[in-house]
Amino acid sequence: MRSTTETLPITANVMRIDTARQRIDIRQIDNRRFMYNPKTGILVLGRQYADGKLHSDHAAELAEAGITKGYDDFIRGWVGAGGAYPNGVIHFAPPVNALNMEMFNRAFDTLKMFAGFGAVPETVVRGFGRSWEQPLSSIVHLNAKKGEKQ
Repeated sequence: MRSTTETLPITANVMRIDTARQRIDIRQIDNRRFMYNPKTGILVLGRQYADGKLHSDHAAELAEAGITKGYDDFIRGWVGAGGAYPNGVIHFAPPVNALNMEMFNRAFDTLKMFAGFGAVPETVVRGFGRSWEQPLSSIVHLNAKKGEKQ
């Protein structure tokens, strides 16, 4: 049986996305928190604030999405496009390096997920590995046409 993938419109509210069945395009996001659990495939996008002020934190937005356990299973950061980043930026917070291999591998899985969600070779990745800022194409091999994994 073939599964159907639903493309979700980006809304300003907290969004809970089942990445096995639902899709988004990160280039439609201005700048908002992300929380991703590679084990479950659940992606939570924090609220998009029109006034540019932070009114809560990652944990509060996970709870608002109905997730009250397993906070540390989620890789966290910021994602969006615009301004100096027309091709998008994926910013890990806290930064991820190879000294914590479990977190490094989960963050790499997060990058592969975003590669199927609108990230392109020129998408900037911050706080991953040895370089503070690098193009996604230096980490994950992508098809330039669709931003899909090869």
